[in-house]
Amino acid sequence: MFKQIVATVLIAFAILSIYFGSYLPLSKAQKYVEALRAARSSARSISDFKMLFNIPLDFYSPIGNEEVIKFLSIDILNAITQKQPEEINRSLVEYIEPHMFKNDVRHLIILGQMYAILWREYGNKEDYLKSESYQQMALAIGPNLPPVLYGLLDIYQASGDKVKLMEIAKTIVKYWPEDEGVQKVIKKLNGQ
Repeated sequence: MFKQIVATVLIAFAILSIYFGSYLPLSKAQKYVEALRAARSSARSISDFKMLFNIPLDFYSPIGNEEVIKFLSIDILNAITQKQPEEINRSLVEYIEPHMFKNDVRHLIILGQMYAILWREYGNKEDYLKSESYQQMALAIGPNLPPVLYGLLDIYQASGDKVKLMEIAKTIVKYWPEDEGVQKVIKKLNGQ
């Protein structure tokens, strides 16, 4: 009797593992691919785009959410680098932002990059502050990650914030003393 109970429990566990660990993530991925295909052929407005991508984003799966959001955010990042009206770019970023994981370095880096692009393109100081904030959040999680450090270096150079630029440049040189470009930034800031 005991062996039958154990076997039943193990079979149930295996079935649930397959369902939650394989079937749901596969279904979510398929819905994302379907949305991508449909967006290329039929999305004519931001509302069409949202309608298509709400399907995979809202689909429950305990595994795969981070990946789908990351892939969609990279697609959006690439889209906003194209010359489009500000309203479209801003709508795309505002659409994906609430879905991004605020404890995931890759998501924070992408958000920082998105807002840096908006700031450079349209000059809104609030975009600069959001870019810096997201990159600082990423820095708190990964204090020596090159994309984070160089992302901050980039926005501080572009903004002309010499104090923060010097601070981040020194941090980069601490990890990579052979970086001649950053060495030149430090020398320039020191008046050399």
